Amino acid sequence: MLPVWLFAAYLFVAYALHEQSRIEQEALWIARQVSLVVDGELVNLKTLLEGLSKSPALANDDLQAFSNEASRLVQGTDQVITLRDLGGRALASTQSAKGSEPSAEPLTPEEREHLDLAGVLVSNVFAAPGSNAYRIAVTRQVSGSKGQAALLLSMSVPTERIRLAMLPAVPAGWTVAVGDREGNYVARSKLHGEVTGKPGLPEYLAKVVGRSGTFRSRNFEGTTLLAGYYRSPYSDWFYTANVPLSDVQAPLWWSLAQIGATGLTALLFSLTLGYVVGKTFTKATVDLAARADALGKGSEVKPMSTSVAEFDTIAQAMIKAGRAIAERTRELETVLDTAPVAVWFTYDPQARQVIRNRFAAELMGLSTESRRSFGTPDLVIETLAYKDGQTISREDRPLSRAMRGEETDSEEFAYTLPSGVQRYLLSSARPVRDAAGSVIGAVQISLDISERKRSEEQRQLLINELNHRVKNTLAVVQAIASQTMRSATSLALAKEALSARLVSLAQAHDILTRENWSGADLSTLIAASIDPHASLDRFDLTGEPVWLPSNVALSFALAIHELTTNAIKYGALSNPTGSVSISWRLEYVDGGRILVLEWCEEGGPPVVPGKHGFGTQLLQRVFDSERTGGVELVYDRSGLRCIFKVGLDRSK
Repeated sequence: MLPVWLFAAYLFVAYALHEQSRIEQEALWIARQVSLVVDGELVNLKTLLEGLSKSPALANDDLQAFSNEASRLVQGTDQVITLRDLGGRALASTQSAKGSEPSAEPLTPEEREHLDLAGVLVSNVFAAPGSNAYRIAVTRQVSGSKGQAALLLSMSVPTERIRLAMLPAVPAGWTVAVGDREGNYVARSKLHGEVTGKPGLPEYLAKVVGRSGTFRSRNFEGTTLLAGYYRSPYSDWFYTANVPLSDVQAPLWWSLAQIGATGLTALLFSLTLGYVVGKTFTKATVDLAARADALGKGSEVKPMSTSVAEFDTIAQAMIKAGRAIAERTRELETVLDTAPVAVWFTYDPQARQVIRNRFAAELMGLSTESRRSFGTPDLVIETLAYKDGQTISREDRPLSRAMRGEETDSEEFAYTLPSGVQRYLLSSARPVRDAAGSVIGAVQISLDISERKRSEEQRQLLINELNHRVKNTLAVVQAIASQTMRSATSLALAKEALSARLVSLAQAHDILTRENWSGADLSTLIAASIDPHASLDRFDLTGEPVWLPSNVALSFALAIHELTTNAIKYGALSNPTGSVSISWRLEYVDGGRILVLEWCEEGGPPVVPGKHGFGTQLLQRVFDSERTGGVELVYDRSGLRCIFKVGLDRSK
């Protein structure tokens, strides 16, 4: 509506200017028309004077006869005819009362010149002394009798005659005034009797310049007028047509009010319509922006209900685009979740907001069940990172370096998670750039090589353990062989004893090997050590389950073997009725565990202590090295008792 209002304002201004010009032209036209009417009246007076100037009485200088003839001519009218000489002395007159004839003063040079050029002179308004009746006179020069100077023949009429003559030419609503050469009112269409013969306002008269024109000025009533004036070349009077400026402007103001009211109504209507339409557009725009935001975030783009067809078309396009993006995202997520690598994306300059796939979540110890939808950023997991034994700050890790435009390839890092779990990752990272080459994000791909690193460490550990155990085994075999050969009475007996002891050691090794050298069950170890030499029916085994470390298991295997072979040769197993009781228990001292095992023989020959053979030396050498008490041999008459005390925790 603003352009319409501006156009309406332009039309109104153009109309106002046109109306002003029209009224000014009308004022000029009225002034000119009135001047023509009044000039015609003056011409009529001049015509009467011309007819009277040809009177024979005037030619014969018979002034009395001329006076009578003139009286008959103006009888019954308000006209007065006067004959005077150039000096102003009256020679004859149709009115004897003073004040009816023009001034007796002689003509001025300007009046004389005008009279000579035009042949007629129209006087200014005048009033006789003591009279309120104002008149004007038309004068022409006439010839007297032979030999006499020229005379002046005048006819005067009241100014009311001029007012009555011009009234038919005055339109309704207009005020027309006639002024003489001195600026005095000759006649006025309104309030004539109050102003005739009086001078006009100086500020008004000052604007009557030239032959014609228009102006604005106040009248003696204080009303601002629009005036058009015309100065008659015949009488040299000026004629003004006046109309109150308020009357001129009233239609304009009325038109302006109508235009304003119409414009205001249209504006209110347009505002209301604009509000309704704008509200519809605003709601549609907000809904469309929300869907664009959802599209940018990868969320579902919901259908939009709107009466704006263009917005509905855009919304439908967004829905299709959202579905296509969701499908591509699912495909990408499927690929990334299927690939056996951990992937991180970030668009955060600090690389603290990341998008991770399923393998990355699993590596960080996150639940994959409650994991956010792919594409939703999440905070990074605070971890400790190491490379070559040095702590790596977050700013120097592959993803942060990629955000600075750097590239990394196959770098190994060790990470310690908040849960304490340590992971080894082989990582590569690349920056993501826009079309202008600026870094807008980064991606890191990592392979979990924790199992490989642990396998390498375990393999190295096994190699070291194997070397250690081989050395220990060889040392044990060497000691067994040395002691066997030293205590044997013959080579055959030495061979037999050495073989039996090596078999017992091998059986212990078999048990430990089945358990990956993590240890052996005590009950199983005792049974395996006894079974090759004697029937288990002659043994009573009692005790709780005890798991022996590998080194303690080897020691017990050798000890049980020696005790069994000794019982077969010299003790309870040397006859058919003897038996052996083996019992054990755990004792807890100072937070540690101590295994107490007791070997008791019954039913054998009486025990007679003798020299310490290889078996006794073996038991004392092996178990005396233990810090918890070692071994104690008791030679009772009823049978040998052997008590072992071994610290399990300290022996690991």
